[in-house]
Amino acid sequence: MIYQILSDEDLDTIQKEIPSKQKFVSGKNTQQLSKIYNIKDNKEAILPEKIQKHIQDIFLNGNLIKSIYAPTKVVARIYNRYTENDFYDYHIDPFQSSTEKMLYNYGFTICINDEYEGGEFIIRTNFGEAGFKLTAGQGLIFPVIYPHKIAPITSGIRENIIGWFSSSVTYEQSYILQNLFEAIQIELQLIKEENEDIFKELLQKTALVQKYLITKWGF
Repeated sequence: MIYQILSDEDLDTIQKEIPSKQKFVSGKNTQQLSKIYNIKDNKEAILPEKIQKHIQDIFLNGNLIKSIYAPTKVVARIYNRYTENDFYDYHIDPFQSSTEKMLYNYGFTICINDEYEGGEFIIRTNFGEAGFKLTAGQGLIFPVIYPHKIAPITSGIRENIIGWFSSSVTYEQSYILQNLFEAIQIELQLIKEENEDIFKELLQKTALVQKYLITKWGF
């Protein structure tokens, strides 16, 4: 599912921090299968701790993600850079952290810039392949069990943050919670426009169901 994760101010801060302070290395170093075949070609850097904590705060405390997934732990350490002809073939992310005591239920990628061609994020499910090209600030959240890849870059530079989080909310449950979240946003807009009691009552009932389910499923 795709969400607006970062503001323009967030993007400006990240783009100022990364080039000057971070050392990029070959992405092949973090993928063991690179020793067997050419699975990826890109550059990676470790995010500054300040940005890592900011991303964690968005996922753990921001209303959007908390209302749909109720993450318990978040890791966001890697900044990826793809230039022309770079790619990452189909792979499955690890199910647990190599540095922290946590299991991964969901992965995410956050787009930092969208001035490139190619480079779609492609995920493979039982229903086939689905490809996505995000705009700057958007994030895509997906179950960690699904194979995914980055199509070759044909021009420009693709930069993104990747990470993972733990959650007790299943993918099916997150779909229901997302629809409830969207229903609440619609009801809020109706209240602003009409200010009628029926919309306020509907909002209370929808929020009750949403809060009950996120508490039951997420904790």
